[in-house]
Amino acid sequence: MKTKVLVVENEILIADDLCATLEELNYQVLEPALNYYSAIEVLQTESVDIVILDIQLGGKKTGMDVAEYIRKHLNVPFIYLSSHSDQKTLELVKDTMPYGYLVKPFNAPDVQTTLAIALSNHSRYANKPASHEKEEKVDLTPMEKVVLRLVADNKTTKEIAEWLSISLSTVKNHRHNICVKLDLPQGTHSLLKWAIENKHTFY
Repeated sequence: MKTKVLVVENEILIADDLCATLEELNYQVLEPALNYYSAIEVLQTESVDIVILDIQLGGKKTGMDVAEYIRKHLNVPFIYLSSHSDQKTLELVKDTMPYGYLVKPFNAPDVQTTLAIALSNHSRYANKPASHEKEEKVDLTPMEKVVLRLVADNKTTKEIAEWLSISLSTVKNHRHNICVKLDLPQGTHSLLKWAIENKHTFY
């Protein structure tokens, strides 16, 4: 039986090109999902073996949000697809624990190798217990996890905002939400203290 693949990519030409490449590699390919909501609908109605996620989907919901849904509800490996391979992008996505990363423009050997390794690793490690128990318990969003890790690195709110290219108020909101979820008193020192003491749970 062929391995069934779902491609989540908002640029239809890239999605079609990737689907054609996958078919040439003898994968069974579903109709590509062009946004978060289409992806979730497919995942709720179809059985898939692996998902290829574009990180940016042209809306508020990203490929990382699809990844979080997969992690919470499905036992399916996923890999990211992006035109970016810089440190900031990798920092953003690594907490969602992808099984691979494809950089655009891709070629058939890269796709074949990445999927083969992802499927092999998933079959080997999928049933092992998760090591991020505290992280899962508090249900942090992908961006909150990134902010928390930067807090643990002793970065200030201003430095975090500059590093992630977001506003100070957005960072403050993330910090506030993290404190609420962790049941911590509001303030720089309480969050910093918790982040440093529990660094091993979210790195």
